[in-house]
Amino acid sequence: MDIRLVLVGIEGGANLGMIMRLAENFEVDDVVLVYPRELDMDEARRFSAKAVGRLDNLVVYKNLDEALSPCDVRVCTTAKFSLDGDILRSTIPSYDLPSFLERYKKPCIVFGRESSGLTRDELSKCDFVSTIPSSSEYSALNLANSVSIYLYEIYKSKRKRDLVNLAEREELEQAVSIFGDIASMALGDETKIMRARTAMRHVLFRSSPSKPEVRILTHVLRRVKRRIEGSSTKQP
Repeated sequence: MDIRLVLVGIEGGANLGMIMRLAENFEVDDVVLVYPRELDMDEARRFSAKAVGRLDNLVVYKNLDEALSPCDVRVCTTAKFSLDGDILRSTIPSYDLPSFLERYKKPCIVFGRESSGLTRDELSKCDFVSTIPSSSEYSALNLANSVSIYLYEIYKSKRKRDLVNLAEREELEQAVSIFGDIASMALGDETKIMRARTAMRHVLFRSSPSKPEVRILTHVLRRVKRRIEGSSTKQP
């Protein structure tokens, strides 16, 4: 598993330096930035300690889509979560994340700005969302501390797994797309369609469906879509 850390709009040189050090500690070779603020790189170098060389090889992207493009699963992190109602902020806890990532070869874990986190548009670009359980009175952790918790959870649970028979990202995306078409025909309302698509995406990407399972699901969804299209054309 080759993890990519995506830091969106990072604001502090100290946090960047500490994250470089954490990447070295937990053997993460791929850390990228998306439209960062102007950073104090001298401060970043001081806090990166023996990982200072990583700062010279940082890749900076102009938009989040480009940063996410190599990844077969995208996980956004947030301190703001919803237990009911807001499907976009329906999250899994950080300690459960490793079991969801085991089946993927190139996961992206996306962290937001120190001051405001990720926007709703940025959250919508991920396949699911994760949060670190903490006090309801003050849930926001320091950025570098958050990264350290996620990397530790993943590192301690690393183990080999046979990926041969598991569905690829493209197969999951196809199933989500067809389901979205069905939702469009059945629901009409754009907000409800978005919620339905997001729910299906969360279900598929949180689970570990095999290729045969996704093929069967996609086949059934196609048949349902054709039936709906056929019935609508027959109506006077």
